[in-house]
Amino acid sequence: MCEDMFVYLFGYGSLMWRPGFPYSRKFNAYIKGWKRVFYQGSTDHRGTVENPGRVVTLIKQPEDDKSNEVWLTWGTVYSISDDAAMPILKNLDYREKGGYERHELDVFLEEADDVEPYGKAIVYLATTENLEFLGEDTNENIANQIFRSIGPSGRNIDYLLKLANSLHDMGVNDKHVFEIERLVLELMSHHKINHHNETIENITDSLLSSSPDKSLELLNQHKRFYSKPLGQLCIDDGAVQAISQRAKSLLPVGIISVFGKFPKDSLVTILDVNSSQISRGITNYSSDEINLIIGKQSKDYFNTLTGFTKEAVIDHDNLILL
Repeated sequence: MCEDMFVYLFGYGSLMWRPGFPYSRKFNAYIKGWKRVFYQGSTDHRGTVENPGRVVTLIKQPEDDKSNEVWLTWGTVYSISDDAAMPILKNLDYREKGGYERHELDVFLEEADDVEPYGKAIVYLATTENLEFLGEDTNENIANQIFRSIGPSGRNIDYLLKLANSLHDMGVNDKHVFEIERLVLELMSHHKINHHNETIENITDSLLSSSPDKSLELLNQHKRFYSKPLGQLCIDDGAVQAISQRAKSLLPVGIISVFGKFPKDSLVTILDVNSSQISRGITNYSSDEINLIIGKQSKDYFNTLTGFTKEAVIDHDNLILL
């Protein structure tokens, strides 16, 4: 690895904006000879078995490629202490279980023909042999599939737009991602679908004639997550890993603080310790009730304090990831 006592992890998809684990530092880097593409199906996060979403994986540049261009994929490298690496990677294995495997690739910091690699980093790749691999399609078809897909972690369009924004912020040019972003933004504008911080009430009317019943059902279920949140919950690193890596419910023991005053059954934003938005959810309790049980173990409130008949502050089924 690049430094003694550290493990390096290269993220090129959702790990860029939502790592979901503590790290010592992060920096931008790239890998050579690989390209980021929306060829991997998603039935456990951004789609369903009936209507798979699309997420990115990496494909290797063919050895007989006649072009003079070397494929580069920019992403984010996270430095993780060797002591913390094993449980973090175990959680990531679960998060990436939908066809992804661990590999080690060289990472580079500067674009030059003769530059030496900074070192090796762990990369999660979905190979063409995995069961959820969808493969190549036209950009128009990929954009349409992303536009219409929703899964347990939320809308596929939010995954795409978060990825594109991360790449824009880095100042790199990813033609494949940016072209699909352009096409999806056109679809969103045409159907009056807004970003995650605004309502999506119009979506069902727009898709009634063309979406299967399951898609309509999911879209109706997810409308509630795209109105204005009434408050915020700040959670610790353990809770971040539980809800973003292990698909768990949010328990009071992982909550650090509550912001805002809201009744139960309210939409709230979930923040990590760096105030980054990682999730949204519908609460089982009011802000006053949550303040009474912050940091408590289940045995200290669940069915022992009056009114606390649910173990979780937010059930997993009422959470989406941003």
